Amino acid sequence: MTGSDPISEAVVAGSAAGELGDAINASRRKKRERFSAFEAPTPAGVCSNCSTKLSGPVCHSCGQTADTYHRPIWELLTDILDGLFGLEGRLWRTLPALMFKPGKITQNYLSGVRARYVMPFRLYLTASVLFFLFVFAFDGIGGGTEEPDEITPDEVAAVETDLTDLDARLEEAGVPEAERERLARMAEAGLDQARTAPDVPPEVQAMQEQADRDDIKLSFRRALLPEFYPSGEGEAAEAPDGPIAVGEGMMVDPNGLEELPLAVRQNLVERFDRIIDTEGQALATSMQQWAPTMMFFMLPLYALMIAGMHFYKKGYFFYDHLVVSLHFHAFMFFLITGLSIAANVIHGGIAILVGLIWSNWYLYRLHRTVYSHGRFTSLLRVVILDFAYSILLSVGLLGLLIVGVLTS
Repeated sequence: MTGSDPISEAVVAGSAAGELGDAINASRRKKRERFSAFEAPTPAGVCSNCSTKLSGPVCHSCGQTADTYHRPIWELLTDILDGLFGLEGRLWRTLPALMFKPGKITQNYLSGVRARYVMPFRLYLTASVLFFLFVFAFDGIGGGTEEPDEITPDEVAAVETDLTDLDARLEEAGVPEAERERLARMAEAGLDQARTAPDVPPEVQAMQEQADRDDIKLSFRRALLPEFYPSGEGEAAEAPDGPIAVGEGMMVDPNGLEELPLAVRQNLVERFDRIIDTEGQALATSMQQWAPTMMFFMLPLYALMIAGMHFYKKGYFFYDHLVVSLHFHAFMFFLITGLSIAANVIHGGIAILVGLIWSNWYLYRLHRTVYSHGRFTSLLRVVILDFAYSILLSVGLLGLLIVGVLTS
């Protein structure tokens, strides 16, 4: 064999298998590389960063890859995606062990077996990105809400008959006439809405919705700015006694905020107006933007809880507990995403039950594998962590709601 082909030179020189593989890769890449005006400051075979002689594709001195990166742009994009998400063999070696062998990759990583697995933070990043993309893309886990069935005239007539019979029974039971009239008015209002809702013109319906939004905004103003919006005697729109619906499934309680400084309350009124005008969408968007940040701060807090439960054990450091927290949260993101997809095929209640059992089994095996606890102590720690984390998560969600309002 003659010439300067790197494969031939590697074989003639009796290169090891790793060096031969590097030569093959270099030979293939050489066909794809293109001429560049930027030449390396060192000759071939020498690291262009620290001038150390290379013995492979990565410099053993500074860690820089011996690659010119002068190749098609799509190959660079592939490298970027691989660097962000670890979408090569390591991911597929990591996922099965993460999901079905709790604590195995955590114990291996802390013991020094690391190159074969995705790094803990990168694994968490991949899981969280997939989770939040899924949640935001489908407007929450479980998809959209079903449209309510329209009530038919026959159903309206049947309800009217039932209400008449109910009124007669209430009268026989001695219920005061005023109370029976109040209940009748409430029922009649509901029936009127059922009768007329399908036939309401869009313009009238839009005006009614705007009037409802104005009433809600007035309630907030009377709760937050009583000095400017006093409630007149006998008026219906008085300061609310509890939470107010600002959107579908979103409740905000303005009571207790009247003690804040006037400038703060005026700013809150403006933000509540924006939230109500968008039917809660502004608040939902803001909460979605801050949700990944909230979960990121949960990582060290959860690690602190685990560290507090093992303060007496020697040889465990906060770094170890943080790796446990990263793997656990990555597992939970993958689990919830998978079960949410499966909920479209199986019953939602079954998916929730599977998630509860699987996540607690993971924690149990995690304590058995990583911390070498017994069966009873592992089970006890699972119960304590569940209770403590539920409180921590509730506080985090409350903080997320507050931040969402303040940034809407």
